[in-house]
Amino acid sequence: MIDDMPQPNLRTFQLPGKRKPLGVVGGMGSLATAKFLEVLAQKSEVEKDQDHIPYITLSLPNISDRSRAITMGSDAPLRQILERAHWLEKAGCGAIAIPCNTAHFWASEIRYALSIELINMIELTRKFLYCTTEKVHDIRTVVLGTNATMMQPLYPGTNTHCFGYDFWQQIIEWRDCTAVIIADVKAGHITRATETLKQLVRGVRSLNPDAIVLGCSELSAISGGLAPEENVVDPIGILADGCIQWWNDSKM
Repeated sequence: MIDDMPQPNLRTFQLPGKRKPLGVVGGMGSLATAKFLEVLAQKSEVEKDQDHIPYITLSLPNISDRSRAITMGSDAPLRQILERAHWLEKAGCGAIAIPCNTAHFWASEIRYALSIELINMIELTRKFLYCTTEKVHDIRTVVLGTNATMMQPLYPGTNTHCFGYDFWQQIIEWRDCTAVIIADVKAGHITRATETLKQLVRGVRSLNPDAIVLGCSELSAISGGLAPEENVVDPIGILADGCIQWWNDSKM
């Protein structure tokens, strides 16, 4: 079913210097979207309201479950995401950000369908991993996220070559645990989810990975107690950095 999308009124706002606002396709999930916007504001390091990055967020959460769709071979979420991205494009946005890891399974299709830039969270995080670990090959990462994100090669390095054959049994256990955490966050059980995530990360560290990637934005939303210097990588923060870089570049 196609959502009944409101038609943008392009005359309702105007930015100086013909610069265009950032468009954010949100709702996957709602708390994760709010967390991304909070991180974006905190990382901007500006002194007054007028200097913050202008954005239009379209958070319509009735997007089909991304992980389930990938498992079933359905592209229903892609059509819904594109519908929202095109709305933001027509509203005058200059780039699109999608604070959902699993949605980037369709990043190539989304980029091809848009006439404006997709700020690709997965590509940015991959670059960050290679730069911070100073490795070109054999980077050892453990990705925690939805079933599809953990099983699809969105991020580098999670395989038996890196961790040995017993790794897959552990991955199944971690995948099930992560699914419970994500469900708890979506349901508002934040305290329980946060404690479970901390325990999970401690278990993952037993493999001594180069990095632990929080490959679901629900995990990012509750990751405040996990120190980045302990090799926990948060793609939501990296996406915010990418959006800030895009905005600064648009001054030229």
